[in-house]
Amino acid sequence: MAVRIDGKALAAKVKSQVAEEAGKLSRKPGLAVVLVGEDPASQVYVAGKERDCAECGIESFGYRLPAETSQEELLGLIRRLN
Repeated sequence: MAVRIDGKALAAKVKSQVAEEAGKLSRKPGLAVVLVGEDPASQVYVAGKERDCAECGIESFGYRLPAETSQEELLGLIRRLN
């Protein structure tokens, strides 16, 4: 038998639970997103993660780098973020 899942309702429930748990922490959690280049699909994905963070009480840190960014520069940023 198939079970129909309401994805939007489930996502809202999970986000609510995450927001509640995040609110209990002594420090606000954060998510850093590094986007290299101007790929439209990646920009949409990152914008969605930023919205999700805002809904869940998570700080969002966006780093948008030009496509010409060298691997050395990118790895340096990742090391600083870690």
